[in-house]
This record gives sequence, structure tokens and C-alpha cells, in this order.
Amino acid sequence: MNKKPLISILTPVYNQRNYIEQTIRSVLNQTYQDWEWIILDDGSTDGTRDIIKSFNDGRIKYAYQEHAGLTYLTRTYNKALTMCTGDLIAMLDHDDYWPDYKLEVQIKSFDNPNVILSYGVCCIVNQKGKEICYSSIPEDPSVALNDPTGSSLKELLFARYSFIPNLTVMLRRSALVTIGGFVEAQGLYHDFPTWLRLSLEGRFASIPRCLGFHRKHPSSITVNSNKERNFNIRLQFLKDFIIQNAAKLDALGLFFDLDKFEEHWDGIRKVHVPLIPYNNAMLMLSLGSFREARDELRKFLEKDPSMKSRFIYFLLNLSALTRIDLVNPSAELKRKIEAFFQRNR
Repeated sequence: MNKKPLISILTPVYNQRNYIEQTIRSVLNQTYQDWEWIILDDGSTDGTRDIIKSFNDGRIKYAYQEHAGLTYLTRTYNKALTMCTGDLIAMLDHDDYWPDYKLEVQIKSFDNPNVILSYGVCCIVNQKGKEICYSSIPEDPSVALNDPTGSSLKELLFARYSFIPNLTVMLRRSALVTIGGFVEAQGLYHDFPTWLRLSLEGRFASIPRCLGFHRKHPSSITVNSNKERNFNIRLQFLKDFIIQNAAKLDALGLFFDLDKFEEHWDGIRKVHVPLIPYNNAMLMLSLGSFREARDELRKFLEKDPSMKSRFIYFLLNLSALTRIDLVNPSAELKRKIEAFFQRNR
């Protein structure tokens, strides 16, 4: 791109006085400064507005609406989209934050006119900013880059989790407008349905660097969501997507057998759903919510009373007493021992 394009940043916010200041400072500290920021307040009542208003920067455009809630989050994003003027669109959730190089590094992706979406690695942190884990970029270049167009569907349609974290994404606005804005799908948020639809429109760019810090805390949406319900809603959306876009998929040389597709997801369901309480427990433990972690693991023990599960539960109880995570270090030590013996066979 020959001239410096304007980047429009979109942030719906609701009752985030504990975290919004760090979010704002992470944007103000960007090394690339040609941006505007639409912060759309979804009826906050906890003083979030006062914190936002305390930052005197003309590029921050604050707007207020009556509380619409998560059910209408995609509509809130689309409302923010109508308020911006940038050539490129970036999203930043109200409790997340960016490294200062994020925009400068990412904007180079769009020197390639065929790229419509750019994304990178996301670091998951807890409420205190402690790193928990990182997302990963697919090893298959065709999937990672959606090259040829539609190739990302080989994973987006079949993998349990999306490899495109919302807060790392930058979009070409013209491509987003072409598909009618952020895709609204009942029971899902704006991100995954939109990435899926854009995979039919053009190439992606992947950046193997951390482009955002996604905060998980005991009150966050992703922590408290009904994961089994989310699984079923996502699967129904995927099936509908294949049916509704059959002609476009066919034009791209892509064919998906719905019977085999359902068989694939039934296999994932049998493995994933029983593990939901265990995974919830490990997440709560990483957040320092020991009582909640113990409650979740107790649910898992009812279905899997194995010696291994009981030992983990024992460690978790010790963790609750000492306020120190004794489970995950044990798991990490086990992985290191296994790796050692693998190398020295």
C-alpha cells in the first residue's frame, strides 16, 4: 500500500472499569498512529464511561447505546462499523490489550492486494496479566493463508477451535462490506461466522508473532459460557454454512459430504463433551479460582473416578489449601520426562 491507510478499531464495551484503562493505553502506545477508535458503550453502569472520557484524544470516538447484551453483540459490531471511515478494520475486546507493535507489523500484510484478512498469535493471560498459553498457526500453509481461496475451511469446518483469534485480526473493509458486514448467526458471536464467510472471498495472511493478549478472568464471557450448548450451536451453524454456500463451495472446487461431516463431529463430541468439567477445572485453576476449579473437577470425577483423576483432585485440594497451582507444574514435569525418554530411546 503506497500511502498510510487509516485503521478503524472497533470496541464494544460493557462494565469494564477494571481493565479498560490498560486496553486504552495499549492502543495509545501503538507505534503506528494513523488510527481512529470507535468505542461503543453498551450501557455501562460501573464508571467505565468516566475512564474512557478521561483520555483526551480526538481519535477516540465514544458512543453510548442502551444495553443490548451479548445476544446482539454482532449487531453492536455492525453499528460500530457504520461509524468508522478507515480502509482497514481491527477489533479489540474491552478487557484485552495489544503489544505496541501490533498495528505497525500487521498493516504490511495488506501490501498484497489479494489479502483480505490478517491474523497472528494470541497470548492468553489471566486477570493479573500472567501468561497462560498461546494460540498456534496451522502448519499447513494452504490452511494458514487460505491459499487457494477456501483452503482454510479444511480446518475451520473440522477443528474444535478457530485458529483465528479475534483481537489479532485486521480486515480489509471492502471485503467486509462485500459480505454485508459482520455475519450474524444465532447463538454465536461476530468473529467465527465472519472468518468462515471471508474464507470464500480471498487470501489470508498469518503473522507468527503475538499480536494480542486475551484476558480470561472469572467473570469473562468465555469462562462462564455453557460450552456444551456452544458446541451444539456451532455444529448446527457449520452444517447450515455448507448447505447455504453449496454453489460457492462447488465453484471453488470444494465438496463436503454432510454424512461424513456429521460422523466426524460426533466423534469429537464423544471425546470433548465428557471433558468439559475437567477443562473448566484447569482453566479456573490457571485463573486462581481454586474453589470453582475443585467444584468442576468433582463433576468430572462422577463420570471418571479413575486413579489418575483422583490424584489430580488430591493435588487440586492441596492447591486450594496452599493457594499455589500444584496441578499444572506436575503435568509440565510429566511432559518433560516423557520428552526426555522419547529423545533418548
